[in-house]
Amino acid sequence: MMNYYDQHVHTYFSFDSEEVFENYLKNEPDFFVSTDHFDLKNPYSNFRDDIPDYQAYLKKLKELTQVVPKTEFLKGIEIGVVPGQEAMIKEYLSQRPYDVKIMSIHQNGRFDYMDDAVLAKGKYIVAKEYFQQMSTVLDSFFEGDILAHFDYGLRRFDFTVKELQENYEDLLIEIFKKVIDLEMAVELNAKSFLKYNNAELYAYAMPLYVSLGGKEFTLGSDAHVAADYQNGFHEMSLLLKNIGIDKLTVFQGKERFVTELPTITMS
Repeated sequence: MMNYYDQHVHTYFSFDSEEVFENYLKNEPDFFVSTDHFDLKNPYSNFRDDIPDYQAYLKKLKELTQVVPKTEFLKGIEIGVVPGQEAMIKEYLSQRPYDVKIMSIHQNGRFDYMDDAVLAKGKYIVAKEYFQQMSTVLDSFFEGDILAHFDYGLRRFDFTVKELQENYEDLLIEIFKKVIDLEMAVELNAKSFLKYNNAELYAYAMPLYVSLGGKEFTLGSDAHVAADYQNGFHEMSLLLKNIGIDKLTVFQGKERFVTELPTITMS
C-alpha cells in the first residue's frame, strides 16, 4: 500500500504563491502533486481569470522528472466554482487532463468569502449564502474529486459548533449527501484546522459526513510555501483516528487508491 501524500499544494502557477517546486522536493517524495488555482473572474485579481499555464506546467513536470527521478509527478488543480461558470470550466478540463481535481467555493462573483466585504454582511447571512452556493454547485458540476475546506466561507468569523449545528446542519447534510453520491472525498484542510482555528468545526462535521455513509477523506496542507508542506497531518490524522477512520484516498487520473493514515509521531 502506498504512503499518503499531500494533495493540496500551491506553487508559482497559482496567483497567490511564489513557491518553486524544487523546495517541495528536497526529501524526494514517492509522489508529488501541485494543485494550483483556477478561478474565473477572481475578485482577488480585480476580476481577472486566474488560470494556470497548462503547457508551461507540463514542461516543468517533464524537467523535474529528469532532475528527481525517484518522484512520480502528478497533475493537479484547485477549481474555484461559481454558479454559471460550470460550462466554461468543463470545456477547459476536457482539453487538459489532471490526476486530481479539487473543487472549492472561494467567491460568489462579487466578493471572495475571505474579503473584508463579508464582515459588513454578518456571519449568519454569509455562511448561509456560502453553503447554499456549495450545494448548488454540487448539483451542476461533477468534475471534482475532492471537496476542499468545507469551512472556507466561515474563516473570517468565529463560529461555535453549536452555531454551526443549529443553523446549518440541514445544509451540511444536503452537501455531504451530494458529495457521497458523486463519489468525491472530503478534505481536512490544515489552514482551516490550524491557522483559522476551525478544528472543532471539523470534529463536528466529519462524524456527520460519516453518519451519512461518507468514507472518502483526504488531508491537504493548502501549502503556499514549502515550509507548510504536509502541515497539520498529525492533528488531522488524530481527529480521523478518534472517529474510527484509518484510511485516506489518493486520486491518480481515473484511478483512486486507499492509503493508511500518515504515521502519527509525537513531536
